[in-house]
Amino acid sequence: MKKFVCKHPWSHFEVNNPNGDVTMCCNNDTVLGNVNEATVEEVWNGEGFQSVRKQMRDEGALSMCPHTCPVLQGGKKYENLDWFTELTKNSDQRQNAELNEKEYTTGQTVLGSTPRWFRFTYSYACNLDCYHCYQREDAKMRVKLPDNFMKEVPKYVSKAQVIFPFGGEPFYFKPVVNFLEKHDAKLETRFYFITNATLLTDRIYDTLERLPIINMGASLDAATEKSFNELRVRGRNASWDTVLANLRRLQDLKERKKFSFTLSMTLNSVNCHEINSFVDLAISYDAEPLIMLVANPYQTADFQKTYLQFTDIQFEQMNAAINMALPKVKSRGFEDAEVYLKQLANVLDRHRETENKAAHFRAKKIARKAFHVLPEQLQMPIRRVVQKARTNRFEKYKTV
Repeated sequence: MKKFVCKHPWSHFEVNNPNGDVTMCCNNDTVLGNVNEATVEEVWNGEGFQSVRKQMRDEGALSMCPHTCPVLQGGKKYENLDWFTELTKNSDQRQNAELNEKEYTTGQTVLGSTPRWFRFTYSYACNLDCYHCYQREDAKMRVKLPDNFMKEVPKYVSKAQVIFPFGGEPFYFKPVVNFLEKHDAKLETRFYFITNATLLTDRIYDTLERLPIINMGASLDAATEKSFNELRVRGRNASWDTVLANLRRLQDLKERKKFSFTLSMTLNSVNCHEINSFVDLAISYDAEPLIMLVANPYQTADFQKTYLQFTDIQFEQMNAAINMALPKVKSRGFEDAEVYLKQLANVLDRHRETENKAAHFRAKKIARKAFHVLPEQLQMPIRRVVQKARTNRFEKYKTV
């Protein structure tokens, strides 16, 4: 198989943790630098980014990325930046993108271009308490990105194609809202948002109305009020009715501003009967439904037992629901939704034979711990075996 060389090490700069750690994407957790210790420019062309660009160029994505990465499966088309040709020819964003394309094509490791996709998580703080949130414990510490980084952001906004304020809940943070309100909306830089759709005040809508938006995503994890309250609210002050009202306002905003609109749900044993209901809910708001199996955030046996153990009947019902949902999303041209559903079916099949069984989950946890205490020279051959297995699984899923 011809190696796949992902563009992310050349185009994406992501601070997905308010501790300042920088990665090239949210599916690869290799830390490439930290904005508490260096400027954006120093990280962008530092040792970490140079190393992953070289490895990606020489060995391809399967040498460094999980085979389940949606990009490898043909998904995450919203992160594709090829639309730079739509930008004004002499704009800073267009010129930066053209230079970046040349540097990617020629395999440069030190870049003259700046990030085209710029995501940052100011804080993990949030107004909800979602059942699967890997950020929950860190959110209590109230860690936030440094002021110096926030002062740097406008410089990179002026050349980036996409700016993605992340969270927690991005509209929960005063510095982020102030940044959005002060942004020069005449620039061709576009914004990407993911929100829990509970804090969209008139002030936020006024700001969204003036910003160039490429995508608005709403994370719900439910298709009903009962599941929403159990999985997301959990004693916090939030309302399903407010969410639905905001989805309608976002649908109206989409019709005026022509951005892509997605609704996402993590599948678990509480909401596993809601696959079709969630797809129908999203379509009713002209939004693309994205469904994936929830990840066990801290790899605890309690979480696995509560949310990731399904009966044989539930597996059959979920597979039947996926088969019913696929024609719906396909008829709407929702390509990412189709990829997500097909991948969900594959993941459920694998989960049924592996981690759905408590003994298998415990054995995998022990194996992970044992691997990380091995010396580096013993880890390397194991990594090569894992890489080969990833490649084989990738080939299998691409042909399904």
